[in-house]
Amino acid sequence: MIHILKIIAVLIAITYSLKLVNAQSDLLVFGGLAIIGVALYYLVQQLNDILMLLKSKL
Repeated sequence: MIHILKIIAVLIAITYSLKLVNAQSDLLVFGGLAIIGVALYYLVQQLNDILMLLKSKL
């Protein structure tokens, strides 16, 4: 259950950072891209944890 909540939090962070990418300021654009990169990395780590959990239960 905690993994699903973390994935939802990542999706919310990506949605918010897409608004920053459409901003006028270059700093906000780069900040939004950095947030997207970190969120995608975190998402991959969480999916890896879920797969390892499933593998250990099988």
